[in-house]
Amino acid sequence: MEVLDVALSSTGELTGPSLGFTTTSMLVKSHAPALRVIFAPLDYPNAGTSSTLMALAEHFSIPTTFWYERVQSVTHSFGHEELDNGAFQSWFHFLCKAIEPKHDNILWLRSAYFLRRDKYGLLTLICFGSSKTLAERFEGLPQIVWRTVFANPLDLFNVVLADLHRQVDEQLWTLNRYVGDCERYAIDSTVVTSDFDQNWVDLHYIAKNIIHVKEAVDAILRTISHIVRAQTQCGGAGSVEARRTISGLHYSESLFESVDLRAISMEKRMQNVINLSFNLVAQKDSSRIKTESSSMHTIALTTLIFLPISTVATIFGSAFFNFGGNERGDMSLSKHFWVFWVISVPLTVAVLTIWIYFHPSNLWRWPGLKRTRKSDREAYQMLDLPGK
Repeated sequence: MEVLDVALSSTGELTGPSLGFTTTSMLVKSHAPALRVIFAPLDYPNAGTSSTLMALAEHFSIPTTFWYERVQSVTHSFGHEELDNGAFQSWFHFLCKAIEPKHDNILWLRSAYFLRRDKYGLLTLICFGSSKTLAERFEGLPQIVWRTVFANPLDLFNVVLADLHRQVDEQLWTLNRYVGDCERYAIDSTVVTSDFDQNWVDLHYIAKNIIHVKEAVDAILRTISHIVRAQTQCGGAGSVEARRTISGLHYSESLFESVDLRAISMEKRMQNVINLSFNLVAQKDSSRIKTESSSMHTIALTTLIFLPISTVATIFGSAFFNFGGNERGDMSLSKHFWVFWVISVPLTVAVLTIWIYFHPSNLWRWPGLKRTRKSDREAYQMLDLPGK
């Protein structure tokens, strides 16, 4: 494991910070400095980390509720317990969706932070599953910050929150690129609607990730509120160091509020893209229907043009007419021509009756259409508008 130690001499001089590596057994046996930051594996035990996590839990008396929160994958939690002789312990968890282009992405940004001050005044911050940049951030802190930490240990959480803001901000900017691509594609497709072919799975995947990130931001904002409350309730809340810590927490809160505002804006932009995509698809379908309807009108018009000719040709081509059947070549009509009408007229009436039976609304709608057209004409006349 990687550890960062800050020593405090009897004269009040700081030594460090010094960054190095150690094992769990050496960590338990060695003499602890005034302040130690431990960068441990994620607090979700597996075959490779269970022994390390158990040793840390036993040595630093980490409560079982801390491990329970990780198992339950809580989004927001903050615990603070005051112990005897000025000792205390505080912790919180962080959970945020990692943004990747593939839909089956199951990667999450997870970390946990446990701060403890024992009865001897020794401070220990255990960072479970933290990013690599957090160690560099701690190593680069100036001496004045470390002195503030010894007076107000909760100030260490300000450093952690700054790193969490970086992680969340990166995820949101990644999402912003995806949203921008969807916006450009949808807007460009408004010029040529027929070319629009949006992937709806991608749209809903991006919208889902925005919700995940916003949930993480809201959870951190609630965590900061609890840290401020814990700092206010601690003794010496009116000191200069305490006010500096609270100011730093409020600044971290403002940073996450900025991210939250961007997430809200991005969520509305994504909803706008989805609505625009629906409209473009509706226009594309409407254009296709109009094209098909125009084709049907052409077919119907062609049928109407040739229907009288076909009817006349059919009748005169039947056996009821005889052309050139006698010596003079005159046309003769069969005496059984009445059979044609006896069969055709009842059959036509039967077909119309069946059609009216199954579609009665088509018949009863005609008077209503006539009344509507009449009322429209009256309205045009009252408004002195040109109308039929």
